[in-house]
Amino acid sequence: MAKDNMSIMIDSASLKSAWEWKYYPEIDGLRTLAVLSVIAFHLFRDVVRGGFIGVDVFFVISGYLITSVLLQDIDRHHFSILSFYQRRVARIAPALFFILVLTLASAAVLYSAQDFASVAASAAAAAISAINVKLLFQGSYFQISPDAQPLLHYWSLAVEEQFYLVFPLLLYVVMRYIRRRVVVVVSLCAVSFACCVALTAHKPVFAFYMLPTRAWELLAGCGLALFRYEGGTIKPALAPILGWFGMGALLLSVLLVRETGAFPGWIAAVPVAASVMILGSIGHTKGVISKALAHPAMTFIGKRSYSLYLWHWPVFSFVDYTLFRSQFGFRLFLKLLLSVVCTLLTYEALERPARQYLNRPSRRIVGFAGFGALAIAVVLLGAFLRQGDYLSAVPSSIASGGIVTNKRAKQNVVLIGDSQGAMYGRELATISREMGFRLNVLSVAGGNELAGESNSLWPEVKQFLARKPADVIIVAEAWSSKLGQDPVALQRAIEALDPFGRRIVIVDQPPLAPPAASREAIRDGSTPPFYEEVNDRTSRLRSSLAVSKLETCRVHVVHVDDLFFRGDGSLRVIGEDGRLNFMNSDHLSDTGTRLVHARLASTLAANLRQSVNSD
Repeated sequence: MAKDNMSIMIDSASLKSAWEWKYYPEIDGLRTLAVLSVIAFHLFRDVVRGGFIGVDVFFVISGYLITSVLLQDIDRHHFSILSFYQRRVARIAPALFFILVLTLASAAVLYSAQDFASVAASAAAAAISAINVKLLFQGSYFQISPDAQPLLHYWSLAVEEQFYLVFPLLLYVVMRYIRRRVVVVVSLCAVSFACCVALTAHKPVFAFYMLPTRAWELLAGCGLALFRYEGGTIKPALAPILGWFGMGALLLSVLLVRETGAFPGWIAAVPVAASVMILGSIGHTKGVISKALAHPAMTFIGKRSYSLYLWHWPVFSFVDYTLFRSQFGFRLFLKLLLSVVCTLLTYEALERPARQYLNRPSRRIVGFAGFGALAIAVVLLGAFLRQGDYLSAVPSSIASGGIVTNKRAKQNVVLIGDSQGAMYGRELATISREMGFRLNVLSVAGGNELAGESNSLWPEVKQFLARKPADVIIVAEAWSSKLGQDPVALQRAIEALDPFGRRIVIVDQPPLAPPAASREAIRDGSTPPFYEEVNDRTSRLRSSLAVSKLETCRVHVVHVDDLFFRGDGSLRVIGEDGRLNFMNSDHLSDTGTRLVHARLASTLAANLRQSVNSD
């Protein structure tokens, strides 16, 4: 490896000489166990409940291998920051971006607009290894809607890349200035583990996704590599015992660890310790475990485990999302077939040749430039698609007009509300282009915007409306859980809007879908007809009555619930395009909002005409 201006040399007198890391096929076999356990968890979640610990095994392997290679570079006076990151780009980037872009393209065809917008945002975050930060605000890994998050598994890659932003320099400092190097690494590992245990109890989502509480798993592998580098050995008689204990602990972890808020916590130490024991035994024994891990079939899968890991989850998500009414056996067959085919093609046609090409010293600039260009392109594309397919304003943008469509039009319509308003944003943007009015989307998913609501963004809404009064103000909120339950408060909120709009249109709440009407429930055997639950219906109708009483010559109420009921009183859950009309229990998908399109358009046309006549 060529030296360069960024190379960091370490005095050979302070190092062991002629140390060399050796490839062991058993490590690829361990990779196979890790990736297959993750896949088994995602296929048979109720049986292989702890299969997700395969990610923990990957962390240990990664820490061990990367540290071993870095130590070899140091020992040969070839250690270079640029060379290290060149290898990382060559190893990670080609398949990562290829599958990322194909996943985004597939989601554009297969997903609802709202779910596609979420994928676009995830793609932008994954491109810069920050998706774990994004997921931190979405909730637990075990509770996020799985088939609508095809990039969910990229969180582990983000943790690794964040770790390797700082680890090479940390290793340099340790090797250059510290004698008891293993002690230092083990101490850092212990601190991170303590943070993991403490935060799992209080902030389990943070503990699951974030580097400070996951670094100890990578450091465990780093410590083992450094132990070997310093001359540490395992007695031949002890090696097979370690291997058997490690394999047993790994198997118990796969079968017994549960997907709860208690993970990672202290229990994660079991698969991590198991991985360290297995790795520690490799090279010191040729027993049954070593032979099994080094079997050609195991090494074949292990060498392709990276592409397989990247491909399996998008494939599983798309199959479950699109074919939620198909039989489990058919979906299982299709998942396995597509995952295998995509993995083999990607490894042979892209991952392996790209790694060889980009690892050449003369290709360093090409690799870095390509990585940067792809990351920027995906971030910009993701942000653009996110905003175009789910129109939820950023709170800081409300006073200046939020999200604007058809901005040069003379007549203007303003949409305010919570996520109920945001779910109509895309449909209203389409109507604005058809009818030629300007649309300002001020609605914020998860926010309150009416006067009198708690933590309301009403001051920002009022600031914009005072500056630019609207021809029509559209208000859509979850009335059954908000001001619709308090007729007086609702009336006051609408009266507060009165000075700022010539006409006010209140969109009543659509029916609420029962849990049995979700894609997951239907996959598990739930079948039509589906009915709105009694308590939900009672609450919704009560709030609908309160909303209806506000209708005047200037306030128009649009009722949409009848569009989602069949003649027998059951819900129209599945649309004509085969997708669900409901994104979740209390929100419509774009398939569902299309059912409301004509009614919204005719209501707006009438109110805009009346607005002109009232001048």
